[in-house]
Amino acid sequence: MTKEISQSHKSNNKEKGPSQTAPAAYKGKNYAFLDAEYLSARFKRKSIEDVISIGMIITNPKYEEMDRFYSTVRLTEGHRLPPLITELTGLTNEELEEAPYYEDVMTDIINMVKRYQVGQVFVWGGDKSNFQRDFEARTLEKPLKRAVSKFISTIVNIQKDISYDITDGIDSGLSLADLKTLCGLDNYVSHNALNDAQDMLDCIRIIENGGMVYDGVEAAKYKKFRGEYVKNRSFDDLEEDGQYIIKSSAGVRFLKELQRKDFGTDPKTKAFMDDLEFILGKGNAYMGTFSEMMNAKEE
Repeated sequence: MTKEISQSHKSNNKEKGPSQTAPAAYKGKNYAFLDAEYLSARFKRKSIEDVISIGMIITNPKYEEMDRFYSTVRLTEGHRLPPLITELTGLTNEELEEAPYYEDVMTDIINMVKRYQVGQVFVWGGDKSNFQRDFEARTLEKPLKRAVSKFISTIVNIQKDISYDITDGIDSGLSLADLKTLCGLDNYVSHNALNDAQDMLDCIRIIENGGMVYDGVEAAKYKKFRGEYVKNRSFDDLEEDGQYIIKSSAGVRFLKELQRKDFGTDPKTKAFMDDLEFILGKGNAYMGTFSEMMNAKEE
């Protein structure tokens, strides 16, 4: 898996991003699994992407842990966490006011990567792009600027490659929750940078050892079906859509006729049938995510 990811990353010459302008990535045999949390918001007509915490686990090529790192990061002066980010991550403005500065955190991370000869830093999702946007918004001293740029060029987003591999090319965007479910772990994502890095590493270990509990192809097909279904649902909120509920014997007969024809195997007709069921006052059907469906089966 890792060799394929590495080759795919190196052969994609059309990819635009920090790797085209940054110094060559670090060369080493070991890996790091990294996750970060961000303040993603609009601030004075500008988009900001402040890194607010970073978690990283360093392993050897056999995915055996060598060391780990976690730190919060002080917010850029004048920036504040909205309540939603605090609720999601558990981090507060007061905590980040006392956090280490970005420059100090990145210096520690880069020194750690060099010390352990890390050649690739794996992330799941958009962390590389987020790091780049945050980096471009900062004014750093030249040596550190170059070092951070080199660090970013070492980051490899493995989400697409792993997702394609375990879903047989159906889905390139499995979430971390999806991945954890397929690996037989709970689907809870804590939005704690170190915990999420640990979850990613645990999943890779399970996949490498052939220990996935659920079929990735089945998950991808379900996710695709659900996406089309959700897109076509129109009525599912009692507060907003309750005014449309009616009692209709003709409607009930029509619904039963649709159900007999097994139209529920198509996402569009299933969405229509569930909308009709809602309008007829028979409750609201909810189609859960793959993770929710698997957990419900177990319970």
